[in-house]
Amino acid sequence: MPYCPECKEEFREEITQCSECNVALVEALEEEAVVEMDDLARLCTVQQEEDAHIIRGYLENVGIPCQLENESFHAYPATALTKVLLWIRKSDLERAKAIMAELEKYAVCSACGHVVNPEDTVCDFCEEPLERSTTG
Repeated sequence: MPYCPECKEEFREEITQCSECNVALVEALEEEAVVEMDDLARLCTVQQEEDAHIIRGYLENVGIPCQLENESFHAYPATALTKVLLWIRKSDLERAKAIMAELEKYAVCSACGHVVNPEDTVCDFCEEPLERSTTG
């Protein structure tokens, strides 16, 4: 059975191109390198799942693989309490922080360098108060 090298979907024998990714199918997928937890670093924590997927897409678009860890709590009748952690390789951490700092929706903690939401008053990683710049 042929496979898409991008999305890893399996197709029937007569199909030669992935309809989603528009790439030629291959007979076998390359084995992906296993990334150990020790090789990962938490880039940031966001409250909205939609934001986490947008950030992940942006990072992966510039070549930084990103894994989401959803720690949502759903309880009726209250709405879901969401906390999504974004994990990347430690070797990509500094580059990812710089990219995230360029996005106007996020800021970087001056104490530990963790990416935070601009409306936060305390870093969710090191729990230090966040410094705010004032505009005159």
